[in-house]
Amino acid sequence: MYLEEEISETEIYGKVESIIKKGGYLLSIVCSDERALGEDFVIRYFFREEGIKVLKLCVGTKFPSITSLCPAAKNYEREIRDMFGLVPEGHPDSRSLMLYPENWDPSIHPLRKDYDGKKPEFKKYGIYRYKEVFGEGINKVLVGPIHAGIIEPGHFRFSLAGEAILQLEIRHFWKHRGVEKVCEGKNPEEALRIVSRISGDNAVNISLAYLNAVETLLGIKLSQRVSYLRCVLAELERIWNHVRDLGWLFMDIGFPLPAQHLFSIQEQLMRLNKVITGHRFMFDAFSIGGVNVKIEDEEKRLIDKMLTLVEKETKEVERFAIETPSVRDRFETTGRIFRKTAMELSLCGVCARASGLKRDTRVELPYLAYKDFDVNVPISEQGDVMARFMIRVEEIYQSVNLIRGFLENLPNDNAEKQNLLFPYSWSVGNAETPRGNAFFFVMLDEKGNIYRLKYTDPSFRNWPAIQYAVLGDIIADFPLVNKSMNLSYSGNDL
Repeated sequence: MYLEEEISETEIYGKVESIIKKGGYLLSIVCSDERALGEDFVIRYFFREEGIKVLKLCVGTKFPSITSLCPAAKNYEREIRDMFGLVPEGHPDSRSLMLYPENWDPSIHPLRKDYDGKKPEFKKYGIYRYKEVFGEGINKVLVGPIHAGIIEPGHFRFSLAGEAILQLEIRHFWKHRGVEKVCEGKNPEEALRIVSRISGDNAVNISLAYLNAVETLLGIKLSQRVSYLRCVLAELERIWNHVRDLGWLFMDIGFPLPAQHLFSIQEQLMRLNKVITGHRFMFDAFSIGGVNVKIEDEEKRLIDKMLTLVEKETKEVERFAIETPSVRDRFETTGRIFRKTAMELSLCGVCARASGLKRDTRVELPYLAYKDFDVNVPISEQGDVMARFMIRVEEIYQSVNLIRGFLENLPNDNAEKQNLLFPYSWSVGNAETPRGNAFFFVMLDEKGNIYRLKYTDPSFRNWPAIQYAVLGDIIADFPLVNKSMNLSYSGNDL
């Protein structure tokens, strides 16, 4: 349920301040070009506040920045400037975020409806100035965007005093794919196939967030069986993500034995995914209003056998981490994100919960079968690598229990489909991925095709926090801190 309030530019600061004072936090900011609909550009601010609170602001060529009041808005406003050419007045950072001045014409804004799709001439249009730290003994270490391993591109710019990190500046968006623009004009089923591949390891839960928005728009009421089966796959995805992440934490502190053991469990989980859905990443497991999988007695037996193994192995790993001083020495107090920082940046997922914020979409905005089950949200106040490790351990146990509960109570009923379409109406969808909240805004045109699609990945919300997490740590701890947050490059850069 959304409560949308249209406001003026002079009102926005007071409205946002009021929401934040009451404990609300930013879920996303969505800009859309609605000039052809008689609206001009429209910016909608989505806040979590006893449901979802929506502030609607119609603007011309500029809009007031709220970053000084709500730091989490910083990159959204830079994105709007790049993609729509609207200027956030009072914004503390005038640099582009996604469209690099080194080779992109700054007068071209791809998400405007009058953008003709032509690429600008490949030449240098400007320069990007990084932040500088000056002083005796200060040195810099530049990492990426091309890395030694097979990972996605990202640039990390460290300023150090000896080995201690004084400042980290990150620069991403090296391979922007134009996912939102590509989806425009596609029907919802075609767009589902595209958005499910935004960040492959979270394909199931990102798809669920999209489907929550689209199926609401189309008036589709899911069968209980579909609702439960979707949650089974969502929790299987959470388990294999968390198992992999625990493995990488051990790998980064020189404990390859538990790491490889966890990777072998991950491999078994992904093979199970393929048996159930036909794909290791569970691509295309869903359709509009349905699921494309069949879970009968044999599949239930295989799942239960796997869950028993995961539970047993996770307990051993948990005990090993707690009882091994050299593990605790590396995990504890490393990469701390304090609660105040987490609140100001509107963090979500494991990063938020490890910093004392009880945020989980399955509880805050319950959907599908999560409405019928209790989901306990583990939290920690420590905010360090150890806290993020333990949150994942607790969530594996919980996912095991949830899956067993879904399968034991699996209903057998039929979906009720309706063919409602209200042109240019919109809806949002949310889901809790292994990384945190996935948010979709979807508006359909008079033919039922995508008019505007906006996706906010949990990594878009959480990436800025790594710049605070590493302060005071030594540079050798950066890979560990990075792995403990497990942020997606492709989810961040659409």
